[in-house]
Amino acid sequence: MDFPARRAFVLLRQHPVLLVGPWLGVCALGFIGLQVVLQVTNRLYPVVDLRALRASGHGDMNSALAESMRASFLRLGAMECVAIVEYALKIVVLALTVLLVAQVARYGADTFSDAMERLRKVPAVTSTLLKLFLLVLVIGVGTTLIATVPVLLYVPWQIRMRGAVNATPAFLRWGRILSADVGRLLFVLCVMPFFLSFVAHFLQRPPADEDAHQGLLGRALGYGTVAFAVEVALGLLLHPLQVQFAGSHAVGAVIWQTLIGLATNLITSLPTIVCVVAIVLLAMGAEEPVTEVEVA
Repeated sequence: MDFPARRAFVLLRQHPVLLVGPWLGVCALGFIGLQVVLQVTNRLYPVVDLRALRASGHGDMNSALAESMRASFLRLGAMECVAIVEYALKIVVLALTVLLVAQVARYGADTFSDAMERLRKVPAVTSTLLKLFLLVLVIGVGTTLIATVPVLLYVPWQIRMRGAVNATPAFLRWGRILSADVGRLLFVLCVMPFFLSFVAHFLQRPPADEDAHQGLLGRALGYGTVAFAVEVALGLLLHPLQVQFAGSHAVGAVIWQTLIGLATNLITSLPTIVCVVAIVLLAMGAEEPVTEVEVA
């Protein structure tokens, strides 16, 4: 393990709440908000059982299909609104994390309030945060479209052929998961150059020469790819726990499914935190290892 990655683990071990807390807090808020929106939209726009409707022979299949598609798009739109709010919060948390890591690495101590105060003093902070937010939003929408292509292509075809989509076939579930993973990997590769500029801006460092920038970008892409691979592996390991309670409407099962989903969301976020901390340390170019410092 090379030096910045090892140093990132040391920093996280010394200051877990300070460096991990903001990101996990936003992830938890985003997950809870998504679950609330899903429950509300499922009640307002319930899923139409096209197979039962077709078997009964009552009702217009075309209007039922149109209503089902409308409800699906409304639910998807509501989920995207939650994701947009989460994107915005995560960008602010990224800026705070950059400042926290830099301060802790240099002086061994920091607080959230001090980081917020420094954030307000960073030149052009609003425009920088807005630019990265818009970039992340555009790429995020693109990767989301990649992930939903299998569903958008398969579901209407299945409805036309069979008139029902009560159970999602295994190949469609795995195709959706794999396409989402491909989309997230493309997201990492596309956003990394801009993230390095973002880090340099908040560290207020002069731009590096071309060779140094290419070397930094290559190592940052390596960190991002490794973090992505670990995140996918953790998600696959925890996936059976989520499937165990999926589809059950019992109150206890729903609660456990929500708790397991929240725990999975937080656990799979840890590689991202390590990656961000390592990249900030790499951009700082620190040469002295972190030691245990008594907080004054």
